[in-house]
Amino acid sequence: MGISSRVCIKMSLKKAISKTAAIAIAVIIIIVVVAALYYAITPPPTTPSPSPSPSPSPSPSPSPSPSPSPSPSPTPGLPVFPEGKRPILVGYVVDAEKTESVESLMEAGQGFGAINPAFFRNTVVDALVIGARRVTDVSVRTELFKALHILSNKYLPEIILGQYIAPRVYWNWLKGRYYHPTFPERYDLIWEDPNAPEISIGIKEYKNNPTTLAMATIGWPESFDPAYTYETFGWNIWHQIGDTLITYWKEETEEVSPDLAVAWAFDDSRTEWYFVIRGGVVAYDPWNDKTYPIDAVDVAFTFWRVPAIGHSVSWMVSSFIDVNASIALTEEEFDELLKTKPLKVEYKGRSGEIHSLQELLEFFGYEGETAGVYKLKLYAPYAPILGILADPFLSVLPMEYLLGDQYEAALKASNYGKNPAAWAEFVKPGLGEQEPTHQLMHKYPVGTGPYFVKEYEEGSYIVLEANPHYWNKTLWDQLYGGGDKAFHKYVIWVINDDAVARVNLYQTGTVDTAYIPHERLEDVKGITLNGFESIVEEIPEPTQLFIVLNYQREPLNNVYVRQAIAWAIPYAQIFETVFAGMLKRNYGCIPIGWAGWTEYNITKYEFNLEKARELLEKAGIDPTQYKIEIIYNAGNVAREKIATLLQNTLSQLGFQVTVGSYEWPVYLSKTEHGEYDIYIVGWVPDYLDSDNWAGPFLYGATKFKELAIKADVTPEEVVEKLKSWTMIETDDAVIIVGELKG
Repeated sequence: MGISSRVCIKMSLKKAISKTAAIAIAVIIIIVVVAALYYAITPPPTTPSPSPSPSPSPSPSPSPSPSPSPSPSPTPGLPVFPEGKRPILVGYVVDAEKTESVESLMEAGQGFGAINPAFFRNTVVDALVIGARRVTDVSVRTELFKALHILSNKYLPEIILGQYIAPRVYWNWLKGRYYHPTFPERYDLIWEDPNAPEISIGIKEYKNNPTTLAMATIGWPESFDPAYTYETFGWNIWHQIGDTLITYWKEETEEVSPDLAVAWAFDDSRTEWYFVIRGGVVAYDPWNDKTYPIDAVDVAFTFWRVPAIGHSVSWMVSSFIDVNASIALTEEEFDELLKTKPLKVEYKGRSGEIHSLQELLEFFGYEGETAGVYKLKLYAPYAPILGILADPFLSVLPMEYLLGDQYEAALKASNYGKNPAAWAEFVKPGLGEQEPTHQLMHKYPVGTGPYFVKEYEEGSYIVLEANPHYWNKTLWDQLYGGGDKAFHKYVIWVINDDAVARVNLYQTGTVDTAYIPHERLEDVKGITLNGFESIVEEIPEPTQLFIVLNYQREPLNNVYVRQAIAWAIPYAQIFETVFAGMLKRNYGCIPIGWAGWTEYNITKYEFNLEKARELLEKAGIDPTQYKIEIIYNAGNVAREKIATLLQNTLSQLGFQVTVGSYEWPVYLSKTEHGEYDIYIVGWVPDYLDSDNWAGPFLYGATKFKELAIKADVTPEEVVEKLKSWTMIETDDAVIIVGELKG
C-alpha cells in the first residue's frame, strides 16, 4: 500500500509545475521512495551467530562449529530450519557466580562427578544436558539426547571405543545366575549344587565349598564408605551388605521394588516424594557385635551426609535433591499432612490417590511395622529419580554408629531430622577423606544387608558372612529350606592382579568364578572338574570402554588434536587382539539402543594416520614438542594392551608417549583430580536413563539462572528470544541453543 500511494502523488505533481521544477522534485521523490523501500523491507539489526556463547570460565582453544552453519536466509537475521524437522529451542542465562571454576573442581576431585572426566566445559553442551534433565516431554528429551550424542562425537572429550560383550566365567555348580545392567547379582539369591567340591582357598581356614562363593578378581574397592565409592567393586560390596530405600529385584528393569521403604507416594509436581520406612530393621556392627535400629532419621542423615562428604558420587544427590529440605516425619505427622494434601501413587501398573497412611500401605500390600516417613524434596521433577535411589551409594547407615557420643546432641539439634542443616555441626562439609565419619566407615563398614564384612586384608582378600540380624532372612528359609540348594554363608573375593594365577585358581576349583581376560578365555573353555563343567557366557552390556583426554592440558584442549587422536586409534587391532571381537563399535556417549543414540551426523572414526596428520596440521601444533602419558589401572591386561597400542600410533605422529599404571584407588584419585593426560576406563550405568551417559560424559558444571525449552518454534521466535545461537541437526529435529535476551 505505501509504495503505490507515493507513485500517485508523483504523477499529479508533473502536471502542475514547470519542467525544471518537476525534474528537481522528481529526483527528491525518487530518493524518498528508495529510502522508504529500504526501511520497509529491512528488519531491525540482529547478531545471529553459529558459535556457542562464551563459557563462564576461560576456555582453551576454540572448537569448530559442532554442525554445519545454517544456510543463508532470504530474510536477514532469521535462521533457516531444515525442511520437515522439528525445531526445538533451548535458551539459557549463565549464572557465573554459582559456576565453579574447572580448576576448583579438579582440586576437589570431582572428575566423573560434578564435572565430566575430561574436565571439558562448553556452555551449549551444558545447556542441553540440563535441558534434557528438566524437560518432561519424552520426544523432546530424546532429541536433546541425540544432539548431545552428536556433540560428543564432534568435540571428543572422550573417545568411545565400544560396548562390551562381557565374558562371564563360572563352574556350573553355581546356580540361579541372572543379569542386571546396573547391579551385580545379590549373592544370597544365587546358590550352589550341594555336591560341589570342597577345596582350600589358601586364606586362613576358609574353603571353597557349596556354602562359600569364592571369586578371583583384580583391584581393591575405593572405600568401604558408600558415600565415598563410585566404582563397580565398592558398589558390589554395598549391594551385598547394605539396603537402599528401593531396589530392582533380580533382572527387573522397568519398575523398582520395596527395600527399606515399604511404600511411597508423590505430590502433583513430582518434586515431593514420601517414603514409608520399614520397621524392625537393624544395622549390624560386627566389629563390636552390636545392632542399631533404623528409622526415617537415619535415612535423612544418610542422604544429607553424601554431599557433605563431597565425593564425586555426590553429584547424583546434589544435582537433584535438596537435602536440607528432605526431612524425617512421624507416621502421625504424615497422616496429618494427608488430610489437606492427598498424594499420588503408582506401583505395578496401578495408580491412584491416597488420603491416609493406611491407604498407602494397603495400596502396596504391606501390613508390618513402620519406622517413620522420609520426605524427599527435589529441586525440579526428574523422571529417573527412583533409579538413583536404588543405587548402593545410598545404602542407609545408622546415624548413631557414625556419630557415637554426639548422636543424641545431633538428634536434638536437627529436631529429630526436621532440620538436617544442623548436622553440619557434627559432620563437617568439605573435609573429604579426613572427615571422621568417613574414616570410621572406610575401615569398619556397618550396614543392614544380607551380609556383613567379616574381615579383610587390603590387596589380598575380603570376606563377607551372612548377616544373622538381616530383616529378610526368612527369605533364605523359603529358598533353601528344601536342602537341594546350598546357601552362600560366606562370600570371598580373592584379589590377584596376575591373569595366569587367576586362571589357575579357577581351573583347580579354588574359586567358583573369576575375572578372566579375553586372551585367556580359551584356557577355561571346555574344561571339567569332578563331573562339573566350566561355563563361559557372552553378555552384551551397556558398559562402554573409552579413552579420556584431559581438556585442561595442551594440546588436548584443541578439538583438532582430539579428532586426530580419534583417527590414530587402531580399532580393528584392539577389537581382535585385545577383545577377541567381544566389543561392539559405538561412536558417541549414548549406548546403542538407548534413547538418543543415533548414527545421523556422526563421524565414524577409523584408523587413518594420514587424516590424523592433516588434523594436527590444521591444529597448528608440532607434536614432537609434547609429552603425553597414557595411564591405566594395574592388573587390567586389556587396558595395558590398549595403552601400548596407542603409544605406538601416537608416537608415529610425533608425540613423546609414555605408559604408566596405578593401583585402582590411586588410579581413581588421580583421574578424579585431573592428574593425567590420557586414561582408559569403562563406564557402567548408575541408573537406567540416557542422562546417566550424557551428563557424566559431557556436563561441564555450568550453572544457569534461567533455562527455557520450547518445541515447534518459529524463526521469528528464535530472533525474538535469543541473542545468538547454535543449531544442531538430528535425524528428526533441529536444536537451536543460545543465550536468552534480557
